[in-house]
Amino acid sequence: MKKILLGLIAISCVSMAGEETNLYLTTGVDISGKFEKFHVNNGNFDLNKSENDKGGFEFTAEATREIYPNIELGAGISYQDHGRPEVSKVKGYGSTIITSKNTGYKSIPVYAVGKYNIPTESSFKPYLKADLGYSFNYGEKDMKAWTDKGYPISNSKVDLKNGLYYGVGAGIEYNNFIVELMYKVNRADSEINVQGQTKEKHKYDYSRTTLAFGYRFDI
Repeated sequence: MKKILLGLIAISCVSMAGEETNLYLTTGVDISGKFEKFHVNNGNFDLNKSENDKGGFEFTAEATREIYPNIELGAGISYQDHGRPEVSKVKGYGSTIITSKNTGYKSIPVYAVGKYNIPTESSFKPYLKADLGYSFNYGEKDMKAWTDKGYPISNSKVDLKNGLYYGVGAGIEYNNFIVELMYKVNRADSEINVQGQTKEKHKYDYSRTTLAFGYRFDI
């Protein structure tokens, strides 16, 4: 799968050679974001909530060309900071309440871009868009936990793997300025070493709706 995705991106880059190219530079913020939950101890404990309590943002560069009337194909790369999930509080042994704070992470996806520009008579140019590529995930930290009395529990090491990236959405362009709304997902497999004793594997995907603003350059 990884080779297929990178092959699609390479084909997109080659297809732009020697042609008039559109360069899109955008910055976006996550207006909603959810992490996959970590369930341990046979599902009895959630080590994080799914909601993002810090917010996420991204900086993106994409290059495309028109391969058919109103259809653009190209490639993109993005720096994405996903923030981190909200802390989770669960009942431990007896009346003890255990609070755990799981790690957030960052991604650099490399991907193919497809756009359909909806024909209009107006200066406002709406479009539909899809991304598909590979996400390089990094920046994870140890998961921390402590009791309601402030006693720390041994940290658990989290190791993230790379995975699929995809997005679908729509936008509008006016005088080269862009506003775009997309649903995006970075897939990530994780391995957690729980208190240095047992290793568990979990999905740790991050999904969100991103609102982005940008500008199109003709090169």
